[in-house]
Amino acid sequence: MNNIVESTEVHEGLCHVEYENGLTLSISTGPGSYSQKRHGIPVTVEVAVFADNNFVALTEWDDVAHIPIAEFEELCAKMEELSSDKFEAMLEIRHYLS
Repeated sequence: MNNIVESTEVHEGLCHVEYENGLTLSISTGPGSYSQKRHGIPVTVEVAVFADNNFVALTEWDDVAHIPIAEFEELCAKMEELSSDKFEAMLEIRHYLS
């Protein structure tokens, strides 16, 4: 189990969730993100993963991923299932999101 160490609202529309394995999930629904809203309610979110304050490349072309809100809960569950080894976890989450 990869437990949450800390969850921080960086500013409105941006939250960082830090995990025991050293990875941080960044969740953005604010202005300037790739998220989309319908009637003011997010239907997609922009996510990024950091290790040691550096982006983990999530796809071959980008450091961020744009996912439907319906898949967001699955991503959060996956983050908690990742390896306790940071480098192995980085590979797992990249594979999961690509």
